[in-house]
Amino acid sequence: MSRGLVLVLGSGGAAVRPLGVLWALLSAAGYAVMTLLTRWFGRAGRTGDQLGTTVGTFAVASLALLPFGAAEGLVPHTGEHLEVLGLLVYTASVPTALAYTLYFAGAAAVRSATVSVIMLLEPVAAAVIAVTLLGESLTAATVAGTVLLLAAVLGLAVAEARSAG
Repeated sequence: MSRGLVLVLGSGGAAVRPLGVLWALLSAAGYAVMTLLTRWFGRAGRTGDQLGTTVGTFAVASLALLPFGAAEGLVPHTGEHLEVLGLLVYTASVPTALAYTLYFAGAAAVRSATVSVIMLLEPVAAAVIAVTLLGESLTAATVAGTVLLLAAVLGLAVAEARSAG
């Protein structure tokens, strides 16, 4: 709730589109299902195939997104085909296959709630990269959202340490 308020209040006058909100909620539901299934596989002792889980997840996502890609055109609209191919290979291998294989390995080993809260660090990392590498301005909403997310992760870490000890 508080993250939503920070996003809405810090929009800089941008309009909220209901269809965009619907897509975001659908995405969040899919992510939640993926997190719960990964934990369920971990409890069932099927944790040895993180790459298979990654490939399966992205196969389903690719099939779901294929109609949208086909509507826009499956071939890039540029003359820089080698550059596009290089970026595609990088994107498919490092931030996708490698990152999600590591994510599924971790998600199978810890509680679903823990994974969900730790994944809140992703937007914090994106904000840090945007400000430091891309030169975006640091707004009050960005700072407030970052503080809220870090507080949630810190609170979880403290609760996990108490329950383990």
